[in-house]
Amino acid sequence: MINSAQINAAVMERFKRLIANHRLAHAYLLVGPKDVGKTQTALSLAQLVNCEKGIACGECAACQKIAAGNHPDVHVLGNDEMESIKIEEIRFLLSRAHLMAYEAKTKVFIIRNIELMTMEAANALLKTLEEPAGSTLMILTTSVPEVNLDTIKSRCHIIQFFPSSVNRVAKLLMDEGIKNDDAHFLAVYSEGCLGKSRKLIEQEMILQRPRIINEMLFNRQNDNFIKEISGDPQVASQALRLLLSFFRDVILFKSGVSKTELIHQDCLGEVEKFAGRGFEDLALIIRQIVQTKELVDEKLNIKMSLSLLREHIWAN
Repeated sequence: MINSAQINAAVMERFKRLIANHRLAHAYLLVGPKDVGKTQTALSLAQLVNCEKGIACGECAACQKIAAGNHPDVHVLGNDEMESIKIEEIRFLLSRAHLMAYEAKTKVFIIRNIELMTMEAANALLKTLEEPAGSTLMILTTSVPEVNLDTIKSRCHIIQFFPSSVNRVAKLLMDEGIKNDDAHFLAVYSEGCLGKSRKLIEQEMILQRPRIINEMLFNRQNDNFIKEISGDPQVASQALRLLLSFFRDVILFKSGVSKTELIHQDCLGEVEKFAGRGFEDLALIIRQIVQTKELVDEKLNIKMSLSLLREHIWAN
């Protein structure tokens, strides 16, 4: 389903003007942070060019099929699992571009995270961008444009996506029933990306946050906790990212920054406690967290790395 809250309204208005002036190009590259709403906006554009009412109504048969992911002429390639996109996948997708549409006004091909394409896949895509099929719209997305081929970028109209304001994301989350403090944390921690906030909710970060802070920072007998998170590198990595954000708050608070600028505003007492330590000591802890995260991401000595980090935290 398409989440309307994650659609970039400004970008959609731009597309509406382009369509009204018959200036819609054949290929676009949507560039912006992960989970900022690029895919949702791409799907909304697919609705817009195929809607029976011409407005992305969300109610006609075409709009509903696109939202459900079963429109025969709207194809999406790529996922959030960060798996490489191979040439066979691109070839299969592009073979559909030269076929007649089953029912769409415009065939739409959405390729997500094109930075994950193999070089062979990227070259295969480039040939299609050079010789676009009629009544076909290519929508590519990326969060790291610098690693993509310049030849692909030069053949697409690039549209930049920027995070929403923290206040907007927090309000949307509160409207969904998230508590004020939790909504603020999620909005700031996700850097204004509503999609990322939703993933954090699914991962139960609201429940895990106080436990991670307590176990890693205030419980000397946390062997069981370290053993638990060591069994899942993804959970361990998330816990370390959370600790980094906590010590970021400590440094800011110690530097005299207002409480309103903190991510963990509801943990002020805990922040104040660590703010009593010296900047050198705090910098050492932060470096150790970063090094530990690198080892965890490489799945090397996770339990030992976490145990060493604990010793650094409890050194003074």
